[in-house]
Order: sequence, then C-alpha cells, then structure tokens
Amino acid sequence: MILAPGTAILTYHSISDDAAWLPWSKDITVSRQSFAAHLQTLKAMAVPVLSTRDYVAMRQRGDAIPPRAVVLHFDDGYFDNWCHAVPLLVQHGFPATFFVSLNFVEPGDQVRTPDDRPGYMCWAELRAIEAIPGLEIEPHGIDHARIAVAGAPVARLNAENWRDHLWLQWAASPGPKHDWHCRPMAWAVPLGSAVPPSRLALASPGLSGTTMETESDLATRVRTTLDQCSATFARELGRRPLIFCWPENKCSAAGRAIAHQMGYAATTGGKGRNATVEASSVLSRIHVPDRSLGFASPRAEAFALRALIGAMHGNLYWYPALLAMQLTRRVVRSARQIIAGGGRTKRRPLRSVTISMEQTT
Repeated sequence: MILAPGTAILTYHSISDDAAWLPWSKDITVSRQSFAAHLQTLKAMAVPVLSTRDYVAMRQRGDAIPPRAVVLHFDDGYFDNWCHAVPLLVQHGFPATFFVSLNFVEPGDQVRTPDDRPGYMCWAELRAIEAIPGLEIEPHGIDHARIAVAGAPVARLNAENWRDHLWLQWAASPGPKHDWHCRPMAWAVPLGSAVPPSRLALASPGLSGTTMETESDLATRVRTTLDQCSATFARELGRRPLIFCWPENKCSAAGRAIAHQMGYAATTGGKGRNATVEASSVLSRIHVPDRSLGFASPRAEAFALRALIGAMHGNLYWYPALLAMQLTRRVVRSARQIIAGGGRTKRRPLRSVTISMEQTT
C-alpha cells in the first residue's frame, strides 16, 4: 500500500470569497479562509515546499528530492492571486509558480491596490511577483483555446448558456480577452449559433474551416504559441520562460517534444506522482478543491489537503478517504440542487467519481 515516493504538485486557481464572475467558480475557487488553512496545514506538516524551477533542476541533476516535498501552482493569473494568495505565501515564506495566459493579462503598467475586483493580473503585478524571492511567473499559453472538431452540435447558444461555452467567443475574437467578463452578451458568435464539439487547441488537430487539420498543422500551432510566450516573457520580464503549463493540462506527445526542443525544461500534463522513475520533464499535478465535503469546514479542508498530499507521495491508504470525501461532496451538492430546483436534479452515475492526479483547468 506504499508506492515509490512522489512529489505533490498542488494546483490552485482563484483565491476568493466571491468569484461569481467566473462561470466555473464552484469548481476552481478556494476561499481565503480555506487557503489560509491549507498553508497553515503545510506549516504544521513541516513539509519542504519547493519552487518549480528548483524542483525541476534537482530532478534533472539527479539530486535526491526531500521526502514529502510539495510544489505550489496557481493557474490563469487571476487578480485575486495578487490580492490574497501572494501576501499569505510571503507571510509563510512559501515559493510558488503562477501560470498566465498572454491574452488574459490586463493592460496597465501600475501595480493596483488589492481589492475584490474581478479580472486578471497586469504585467506590473506579475513583475512585482517575480521580484519576490521564491515566486515565479511562467506561461499558460496564449488564449486557453479550444478548437472545433467534426460532429453533431452539442448545444445552441442562448442567453443562459453562452458563458458556459466561452471558448467560442474567445476563438472568434483574436487578441486581448481580459475583459470578457464585462460583456453582458455574446459578442463574437451570436446567440442561436450551434456549439460544435471541441478539443484543446494545443492537444489535437481540429477543423480549419471545413477541413480537418493535420498533425503538422497542430505542430505549427504549438510552435507558434511557445515561441510567442518566449518572446513576450523576454520583453515583459527580461527572461525566457522555463516551464510551460498546457491549458487544461492536455497535450500531445509531439507538443511535449516541441517544447523540449524550444528550451522548456518541463511541461505539465503528467498522469503520475512525480516519482523518480517518471520523466523529470513531465509535471503531474492535482487540483486542490474547496468545500471537500460540500460545505465549509476548516478541519475538513485540512484533512483533505493531507489526504491529497499523502496520495501523491505514494500512500495508498489515503485513497479511500479521498473517494469518500468526493462521494460526500457530490451527495451534498446534489441535495442542494434538488432543493433549489424544487425536487428535480440531474443524476450522474457514481461510477464517474474517480481519484485523478490530473484534475486541473
């Protein structure tokens, strides 16, 4: 029941008490109280917290990784990371890496006063983070893009669901997208339009007009994205990036090889536990949820974090606890939906509940 030691790479997104501006808030947001409890738990566990660059360099040199090591990641570059995550990380002296998508970085060259406004960080704030020892900025692609593939439409856009299919609007409006949440209605693809099936744009070929792309087309798109990230980081941060975070942690083997050829030391998207037998250039991550039992409980969050870390470290005894917590969370959420919907809710099969080492956006 004890596997070869691994390293827990914990992934966060929004750190906020109110991130209702994000359609996917309930799946990725961790409250300020829960996040503070998580950092206190790491402190109480006395686990070594490593920066991503240091961790990857140690793996590539063949150095021994400290037992029970943890690495902290934050995806998407939300402004609340600057407001709420950074101060607590500095307070505890913990390193962390923030992955940003270029088209979502806000304009402006002044560091803003922390508050609870929606949106994303600007380059001034990203530079301020880079100036803090142990904190790192790395790329998360350009536009978090999906690409249409052949098949029957999965839906039609309407006033209720267009935000659930934001990828359509983003794909049809090249360039900056930081202000999408300010738009009251679909702006690039009109309501009534069919929503095609889609895949991650950096992970597989898609439709270019009515023609299916080739693997060569996909490789060109990956190279263009990685090259633009490198050039933008060199211009804005004075250095080239070292770690690449694939959108939704999905990539192709060819894409990973291209990133290596272009000088990226490691990329995300692994499905393992970062054990020594795994490739040092592949980072396996696990998403850290909030309300692990479906309701707020600091003790439950501390226990859940210990369970996630223990599982990534190779202790299989934690898996039944994680599964039980996932099932409880689903039951509580379903009950709330039944109450809110007057007794009706969609039932999902319990067989879809899994303990995944790759559940991040």
